[in-house]
Amino acid sequence: MSDPKSNPPEPDPSASGPPAGRRTLLRAVLWGGGMAGIGGLAGLTVNRLGRARQDKPRPKPPLGAEFNYDVSRFQQSDPALLRFEEESRFATGLERPRAIAIAADGSILIGGDTGILKFSATGEVLVEIPLEQPVYAISMLPTGGWLVGQPGAIRTLDAAGAEVAVWNHLGEKLLPTSIAVTAAAIYVADAGDRVVLKLDPEGKKLAVIGARDPDRGLRGFVVPSPYFCVRMARDGLLRITNPGEHQIEAFTTGGDLEIAWGRGSFAVEGFCGCCNPVSFEMFPDDSFVTCEKGLPRVKLYDAHGEFTGLVAGPEAFPEYLKAANTGAPESLNSGIYAAIDPQGRVLVLDGVGGSVRIMKRKEVAP
Repeated sequence: MSDPKSNPPEPDPSASGPPAGRRTLLRAVLWGGGMAGIGGLAGLTVNRLGRARQDKPRPKPPLGAEFNYDVSRFQQSDPALLRFEEESRFATGLERPRAIAIAADGSILIGGDTGILKFSATGEVLVEIPLEQPVYAISMLPTGGWLVGQPGAIRTLDAAGAEVAVWNHLGEKLLPTSIAVTAAAIYVADAGDRVVLKLDPEGKKLAVIGARDPDRGLRGFVVPSPYFCVRMARDGLLRITNPGEHQIEAFTTGGDLEIAWGRGSFAVEGFCGCCNPVSFEMFPDDSFVTCEKGLPRVKLYDAHGEFTGLVAGPEAFPEYLKAANTGAPESLNSGIYAAIDPQGRVLVLDGVGGSVRIMKRKEVAP
């Protein structure tokens, strides 16, 4: 007789599924795997919840006073740098004045959101010209008429302010923020396309100056906001602001870049903010009056770009400073503009205060 322990019974081929031993092992494996899967899922859920809790922003400790953005120390200028003093002032009555020009008869033209006002030299309103589009630039013509820059167009007016023509063929993005008139051509600083347009006296486009061209060493103009200025100097070179680069650049009338000067700095010798200077004017000796927004300053530079003093420091613009210190948008969206009259006085248009200050040069002590 055989020993049953040494001869286990043959499996019943009619039985379904694996043998009992294997079934037990399989159940254990499946149970363990299921528990592992549940545990893994639970662990993943906990891990995600934990990560979510970790990703929740936590309050940051306050920075020290040394990290505060404080420009108050730059808002008061050194009196020893002031080369001009206020002779008089008058209110324009315009909420957003943007342009100033002086006619041959000494009258003062101011452009803004609602049109143009012509003032006497002492500030009395002589003529009012309502316009539907805001005025960004005014320049005098040799005939006594005016060129008026508006979004999408340049208008020509006669000496009485009557419309003569409209040049609206210069590009869909045209935004003429400055116009320089010479005997041979008209130069328009177009803040929309960030180039200077050269036109003939009838408004026909002759050339484009300052477009980016690496082969000619031209980086292009950086114009983050509608402040872009052009003037013709006595040496025959155009002076053009590159406000995003904090520079004034000199170009030939054929579009070659000759020289550039200026640097970014809060210091009085430099230009601060995103885009300064916003405008400038030139004396007959090719020296400059520059204007800055944000931190309002009107400064003097010689013909080579060396700082020589102030026409007016930030303290001369209390309404502007109040807007800047409270974060009001007009401190960034309004500029300072200058014109020079035949007597050498500087007329400063305050875009926030809406007034014109007539500044005369200080007498030098013997």
